[in-house]
Amino acid sequence: MDHKVNGNLSALKRSRTWGQNVTTYNRLVRDRIPEIIEAMGNAVVWKELDNEGFSRALLDTVMRASQQFSETESLETLSDLFDAVDAWLELKGLSMEEVARARAEKRKRCGTYDGRRYLEVVADAQNLDVLASREQRC
Repeated sequence: MDHKVNGNLSALKRSRTWGQNVTTYNRLVRDRIPEIIEAMGNAVVWKELDNEGFSRALLDTVMRASQQFSETESLETLSDLFDAVDAWLELKGLSMEEVARARAEKRKRCGTYDGRRYLEVVADAQNLDVLASREQRC
């Protein structure tokens, strides 16, 4: 994992003596973000991740974008979520067609959200063993 450094930040990064006007992000960003930040006159330190690190960072991005979308309902944030999912699928050698098949199977097995059902309480079921023994849960 090579670090890409703008300016003479390598010694600063090694020493961990960040100044007052430095923000540490430690998160995955879109490819053009470092150059955009540099164009604003800022110094940037970034690294390219290996597959394992990239997978973990993508999943963190999915979680962050999902949380952000739940708070903002912004289409731009939703696009971040979709782009992170697309990148994760590509990394894993999966396709949207496979996701579509899994969605169709789940819909057939469990239904859709069209009925707007909001489960509040389940009490004292007599046949919990039947539910627990199902091969695929909803």
